Amino acid sequence: MAWFLSSSLPLVWLPEALRPWWSTSSVLLISYALISLGEWAFLELPAALGLWAKPPKILRDLGILAVGAALTVVVLQQQARINLVGLVTTSAVLTAVIGLAAQETLKDLFAGITLQIDNPFREGDWIEVDGFKGFVVSLTLMNTIVKGMDGSLQVLPNSKVASDVLKRFGPNDPVGNRFSLGLDYALSPAQARQLLLQVVRQHPRVLSSEESRVWVGAYAESAITYELMVWHLGAGEASRLQIRSELLEQFWFALQRAGHSIPYPVRELRRKRQASADADPSLTSLEQRQRLLRSNHLFALLGEEQLSTLASLSLTRRFGPGETIVREGDAGDSLYQLVQGQVEVLKANADGSPTSVARLGAGEIFGEMTLCLDAPRSATVRTLEECLLLEVSRAALQPLLADDTALLEELAGLVNARRAQLERLENEATPLHDKQLFERMRELFSSLLG
Repeated sequence: MAWFLSSSLPLVWLPEALRPWWSTSSVLLISYALISLGEWAFLELPAALGLWAKPPKILRDLGILAVGAALTVVVLQQQARINLVGLVTTSAVLTAVIGLAAQETLKDLFAGITLQIDNPFREGDWIEVDGFKGFVVSLTLMNTIVKGMDGSLQVLPNSKVASDVLKRFGPNDPVGNRFSLGLDYALSPAQARQLLLQVVRQHPRVLSSEESRVWVGAYAESAITYELMVWHLGAGEASRLQIRSELLEQFWFALQRAGHSIPYPVRELRRKRQASADADPSLTSLEQRQRLLRSNHLFALLGEEQLSTLASLSLTRRFGPGETIVREGDAGDSLYQLVQGQVEVLKANADGSPTSVARLGAGEIFGEMTLCLDAPRSATVRTLEECLLLEVSRAALQPLLADDTALLEELAGLVNARRAQLERLENEATPLHDKQLFERMRELFSSLLG
């Protein structure tokens, strides 16, 4: 538009001395427009068509600046008779002074060019340089701008970024998260490693494609120290702390269920006795267990003495948020009744990804098919919050059914009705199914007697 106006307007209204400058301005505008058009035709368009990779922005800008400066010198020399080359060469002292004054600035500038050419990181990557950590927001000619965990923007000179050792993670790169944990000497290293790995492998954000590791770190004064390495996506400090916090929380619940605890850093002069899981005052009493079992439709047919026996053999289990109680396809020999909390039921799709199919609350049960039929777990059950569960094992139920065929037959009918209800096949449940189920349960519980 500026070139069109400058070329279409008559020059008679301009003074004679300004007319060469007007003509020079028109030529410069045309030159700059051709440079922009050439950039689009030879750089932007082929990169958009996938013919070759788009060069770094800093190189494009410097190239355009260099070509524009060269054309400006030529046009001014040809049109306005101004020799800029001679002017620059006659001011060598001024050039040296400016160069010395801008030494640090030039270092950052050339470092920025080097970073753009080598491309060691991109916007969105997580980097750590000389103690500075964060996500790369932008890379300019002079600085690299990083966003820290607290939301602050850290402006790092490109010369520092280019000269120091740099640690970098891409958005989709696996991240190794290493931390330590001290456990009681009463828990053998083999048992401790097995327990820790079991919790780690059940965490939904821990990558199964990378092997999680547990090492014995040291025999400390009051605990055995274990070093853990888990892998997950998300390199930010917040993501690492979140994974670490969830795992440490789940370790506490897993240790509590196993009858162990994380030791205090104190020195004892007497042998420590480990309290059993049932000694925890927050767990249900024998009377409470009996009342919970009575509310369970599977055990409503039991007498008071039978309920008391079953309650004494049942266990209370506590799970932390996000823990997996049972996994689809695994073997098992117990059912669970929710006392407190809420769980999510997940089914695996054809590609192996989980889909949530139900949520269960206090009073509901799961796992009765595995208990009575020795079938593998049909779904994965994971806690949504801290949960308290009542566990009834096959061994606890066996003494009641060993000599009571009528009780076993009634239980088989209830389990079969429950199965038909879950599968929405009430109309297809027949006495033949009850009989087949009864025979399978009798064989299963009789095998416990040897």
